[in-house]
Amino acid sequence: MRVFSRLGPVVLGLLVVLSVACGDSGAPAVTANTLVRVSGDSQANLTGNALSIPLKVRVTGTDGQPFAGATITWTVSGGSATLGSPTALSDSAGGATTTVTLGATPGAISIQAAVASVTPVTFGATACDHPLLALNDTLPGGLQTTDCKFSGFYTDFYDVTVAAPQSVEFTMRSALFDTWLELYLRTGSFLGYDDDIDSSDTNSQLTAVLAAGDYLLAPSSYNGLTTGAYTMAALTKPVSIAGCNIVWITRGVDISDSVTTSDCVDSTSGKHYADVVAMYLVAGTNLKVNHRSTAFDAALFLRNAAGISVATNNDSANAGTTTNAFISFEVVTTGSYLLFVATNDTVATGAYTLSVDASTTTVASGPREVGPQLLRLGGVRWPKGGAVRFWSRPGT
Repeated sequence: MRVFSRLGPVVLGLLVVLSVACGDSGAPAVTANTLVRVSGDSQANLTGNALSIPLKVRVTGTDGQPFAGATITWTVSGGSATLGSPTALSDSAGGATTTVTLGATPGAISIQAAVASVTPVTFGATACDHPLLALNDTLPGGLQTTDCKFSGFYTDFYDVTVAAPQSVEFTMRSALFDTWLELYLRTGSFLGYDDDIDSSDTNSQLTAVLAAGDYLLAPSSYNGLTTGAYTMAALTKPVSIAGCNIVWITRGVDISDSVTTSDCVDSTSGKHYADVVAMYLVAGTNLKVNHRSTAFDAALFLRNAAGISVATNNDSANAGTTTNAFISFEVVTTGSYLLFVATNDTVATGAYTLSVDASTTTVASGPREVGPQLLRLGGVRWPKGGAVRFWSRPGT
């Protein structure tokens, strides 16, 4: 028994060694076998800007599992662009990425990802032109299938520079299609949009009171995959918020105007008049507005795109006196809002000043929109036919 006891471990060790040796000798080497796109294809941005999503591929081995350590070579095969890195090694999940900065030449861009002895893949991108549209100028334009396309809509872009606070009327006209117009800060943050001038005119006219700065105008079409010629104009004009027409405003502006009997009216308990301005507000930010008048008791009413009241104020010591109005609103939902610059007394009219604080700081932290947002608004836009412009005093 002692003999078997001593020989047992030796024999077992030999068997293990033999088993491993036999297994190793018959196993084929695993190599890279397939390369596929994961994300980043078919993006578009302005010339000179980086694509917002890195290009990503995945390598799979001959065993059907993610393949680590493969060298991916990235090459600009068409158009003008710069790569963050020309090569990358696949990670443990088989993934590899590179970033892309578009060149100065607008048009289609092709970027190839390749691994030795594996079929390569190609990513497409579009660099969008953005010529300058000077104030008080009109330029011819045209939507084409080679333009940048966002959510199925061909879109052009124009740079607009405003040297000092100014009211600007942007008008897009086309005899071939129903137009659509959007306005952004040059950094990418959305500011406003317009569909139809009125119920009988499918051209677009966006009037905005803008703080000094650089802006980006984005003419497009109401219906997807539409092409055709148009004209784009930018006309400066005196600040006028009249006739219940919507004027978009940015933060950091001061407006001097008057409430008149031709403005928006609430007749539920006597006539109360108001001017109306539109703003696009981002969740997690704060909006501060002062409405002052020596001619009437001022009031403010803020409503979302559905016409639901989200903030109101009549008399506020924060506005300087108890007959002026002040709103400090913590934005919960990103979207379009209407601010009614109103009177609290019936049949009151007269001059006023409206001041919108430039700061977006809020006490509580919240989400922010970062980077270019060159995307169609979709669900946050008002329905075709215009915004809900009714308003009423609290309790009416």
